[in-house]
Amino acid sequence: MAIWQNIGTYFWGSPSQQSASSADGQPLCLTITAYRKEGLTEEEYRSYLTTKHAPLVRPLMEQYGLLKYTITFNTNSSRKLMGRLFDPQFANVSDYDAIIQIVFKDVQDFVNMKANPEYKKYVIPDHEHFADTKRSK
Repeated sequence: MAIWQNIGTYFWGSPSQQSASSADGQPLCLTITAYRKEGLTEEEYRSYLTTKHAPLVRPLMEQYGLLKYTITFNTNSSRKLMGRLFDPQFANVSDYDAIIQIVFKDVQDFVNMKANPEYKKYVIPDHEHFADTKRSK
């Protein structure tokens, strides 16, 4: 399993895993528009997600066969650059702090992971350290 990090994205998964699919032949993707907890800087948010939360949840995702996990950060500096793209059809800049995508073969894989006692004990409460769970969608 390879991990890549660059300016905007945290990723794990491998090309061979990404080709797996659900019963209808298509992988499923949960997309979350995530907001950081009030009081955290962008750097604190990025650091927590990539050095604490992602490593915490990764073993469970692998155990339950989840295929890919990416975090793409939407920083204030990148939002300012988006103004260069505006035209009548593309005029809105999203205000979320990150897009998190989780790819899996079957919804039940994700449901089973969330039912795991370790997920309930460690992962669920960990969200309170970095996420605005009321605004994230």
